[in-house]
Amino acid sequence: MRRPLLLGLIAGGLAFVILVVVGVVLAVSVLARNDALADLRAASTALAEVVDESESAVAEADDVIAIAADPLLPVDAVAAVTAERDAAADALEGAGPLLTADPEPLDTDRIRALSSDVRAEANALRDDDDLVRAALLNLAGATRETASTVENANFSAENLPHLAFRDAVADLALVDESSVAESLLGFLDAAHALEASHAEEIAEKAGPLLDRRLTVEEFARSIAGGVLLEFDWAVTVNGYGTGGSYGGTSYWQSADGGYATITLSDSVATMWPGAGVQSLVVHEVGHAILSKCTDLFFGTEYESGGEEPWATAWAIGMGYTADGNGESIYGRPSDALIQLSTQCR
Repeated sequence: MRRPLLLGLIAGGLAFVILVVVGVVLAVSVLARNDALADLRAASTALAEVVDESESAVAEADDVIAIAADPLLPVDAVAAVTAERDAAADALEGAGPLLTADPEPLDTDRIRALSSDVRAEANALRDDDDLVRAALLNLAGATRETASTVENANFSAENLPHLAFRDAVADLALVDESSVAESLLGFLDAAHALEASHAEEIAEKAGPLLDRRLTVEEFARSIAGGVLLEFDWAVTVNGYGTGGSYGGTSYWQSADGGYATITLSDSVATMWPGAGVQSLVVHEVGHAILSKCTDLFFGTEYESGGEEPWATAWAIGMGYTADGNGESIYGRPSDALIQLSTQCR
């Protein structure tokens, strides 16, 4: 009579064990799903961040492409930006469905598979993003490398546009991926202002003396030691310029590495390359070059004599001894000053 009771106890025990096992399995399953969902949320958050970064890079590229038709920008580097931008934009389209996918109908394995796809997409977008930013920085660098060509082509521009252009070029060296378009636009604005100034200066100097004037200016720049020079021309300067005479003035600033405005009489161009007018031009450059050698002259025993002895000494130190170097008007400077001036080149 006890066997049925025993069997009942055994059956009840087995049922309990089964319920416990089922409960454990269900609990483990729920934990696994929750873990998979948490992993998906983390992957989706990371992808969303990468999408934001990639969209910013594409937007920066779009801003660059909007000004890319300017002939001063390197064609190949612009094409590279366009290609990488398009590839990144295409990749971004694949991120949307992954970010909006509903995991609720999915089992745990499919949720994990979705997380894997999300991470793969984030990695792919990150790579595309890096390529876009690299292309943008490469364009900035390639544009900067053209600066000397642009500046040399606009040699006759006034000093201030030259200085503004150099500042814009310097900005390109400091650019980051988020400000390439702004820096390029600053470069282009400064470059076109330089071109406009050059064109205006050439127009002012136009006429039968243009080639001679430009030759004189080129000579002056070749000995100015990097000091920026702009030139004005007039029939007479300081009362000289007619009857076989020639005159000049030079006004300089020490800021920004030194720059000066030299004014010459038309007779300098007419009589070029006579020894006298060459010596005069060197004398005026001697004034201008003092802008980068102020410590050599000012605060010394020579300062009280003024700049004319210095400019004369500088011309003599450069080997220009013909009438026009200043000696006939200001007297011969001391040998010590001549020797001192040779330190400024």
